Amino acid sequence: MKQTILFIKQGITSLSFIIFFVMFISSCHSEKSQESDLIRFNQLGFFPSEEKTAVVLSEEFGGKAFTIRAYDSGRIVYQGNLSDIRHSEFSNKKTSVLSFTEFSQPGIYLIDVPGLGRSLPFEIRDGLLSDLANASLKAFYYQRASTPIEELYAGKWARPPGHPDDHILVHSSAASSLRPEGTVISSPKGWYDAGDYNKYMVNSGFTLGVLLSLYEDYPDYMKPIRTQIPESTNQTPDLLDEIYWNLEWMLTMQDPADGGVYHKLTNPEFEGFIKPTDCKKQRYVVAKSVTAALDFAASMAQAARIYGEYAEDYPGVAEITLTASKRAFDWALKIRNNSISKEK
Repeated sequence: MKQTILFIKQGITSLSFIIFFVMFISSCHSEKSQESDLIRFNQLGFFPSEEKTAVVLSEEFGGKAFTIRAYDSGRIVYQGNLSDIRHSEFSNKKTSVLSFTEFSQPGIYLIDVPGLGRSLPFEIRDGLLSDLANASLKAFYYQRASTPIEELYAGKWARPPGHPDDHILVHSSAASSLRPEGTVISSPKGWYDAGDYNKYMVNSGFTLGVLLSLYEDYPDYMKPIRTQIPESTNQTPDLLDEIYWNLEWMLTMQDPADGGVYHKLTNPEFEGFIKPTDCKKQRYVVAKSVTAALDFAASMAQAARIYGEYAEDYPGVAEITLTASKRAFDWALKIRNNSISKEK
């Protein structure tokens, strides 16, 4: 009899465990099914002190309550109400906005809107975008022309070198007395602008200006950053090392005879969706332009201010870039004045 009772108790215990396990699995499935992609926000997360908002793409929840829950425990850490329904003037969408700017405790959280569901998790912490910022800087390395992208620095994105650009022809549109059509020049390095693999002076000038300003405005932040590029072992910040790869190419785009700057280095036509190493068409530098010259002049003047600090790694660069800047500006001014005289 005792054995029978023990067997029954054990059976009940086992059955209870099975029921509990099934309920746990069901609750997990239910919780997962409650995730709603109608709650839109920056899924990386937020800095503790910044504005924190999300948008609900539904017209059914205006003014209703929402909570912020801890991701690990589900504990409610903040409560609020959605805004009234907003009608977009650019589309037919009707939305509500929820704000939790007041909540600043670092951690991982979910947004819960009863009746709608829960958001994907997000994080609140300082330095949240540091990895993204570093990856954005490293992206320029992958765009380098005229060099192999090495496995040591690029992992699975490694590739052989493309476009040595050491046999570039001067196009008829760019010809001058000292560099007539068909003159061969060398114009390696730089960054590919896009999948067409061309290199554009105006785009490069603007990009260099933004990146050089990043260094000048936030030197203490940029100096210690290392993105694992071939130059990372020197004394110069990686940001400036990467900039110099493109800056060197830009210097080759200035006509040494008159200081004018070629607008772009290009193929006669795009080669299609092929690898850089498979591109074999002849490339050219084409017409000088005031736009290219002024972009170039501004970038080089800014570089001259900065690279003097790193003369050990980049000897003479400050002087070279300053001279190049002045010559490009003088050329652009001369073209402008000649144009005004013709109009008169």
